[in-house]
Amino acid sequence: MGKTVFQQTCASCHMADGAGLPGAFPPLKQSDYFKKATPAALVKIMDHGLTGEVTVNGQKFNSAMPAQNLSDQEMSDVLNYVSVALNGGKAAFKPEQVKKLRAAK
Repeated sequence: MGKTVFQQTCASCHMADGAGLPGAFPPLKQSDYFKKATPAALVKIMDHGLTGEVTVNGQKFNSAMPAQNLSDQEMSDVLNYVSVALNGGKAAFKPEQVKKLRAAK
């Protein structure tokens, strides 16, 4: 399900392969930013969006990501997809964890 959510929600900016758009939208594939971010930070970014300069893989990006209107399940699915399929990581997100992190605001 994470791939479907990614294609519907993220791919328009981060591209279908997650490589991003140079100079405009940062990559999620092999992303040092994603790999270093805490689960709380990733949930916050998806929930509230992100504006301003970020550096990903040594490149600076200064654009705006809008808040994503996703359920706890959809958010955990897409974060797991990005972690596993695009970054060679593990499926570490569960809907219950996302719900707790959202409530912690």
